[in-house]
Amino acid sequence: MTAITEIKAITPTANAKAVVAAKGADINALMALALIRASELKVTVAQIIALHPSGGGDAANLTALNTLLGELV
Repeated sequence: MTAITEIKAITPTANAKAVVAAKGADINALMALALIRASELKVTVAQIIALHPSGGGDAANLTALNTLLGELV
């Protein structure tokens, strides 16, 4: 699974909602924010890849960036 897929798959239980609410937060809003941030990170990494050099000593970094992008999709 990818990070975005895993975030989407999380369904907070009634207990989790109650515990988080008792601490002054909304778990559904936090999960939505996590999804937004992961999606923004995916776009940012894709932009870096598009601009990054691919040869020489930069190839390993480009490979790592592509791996990261794959984990976010």
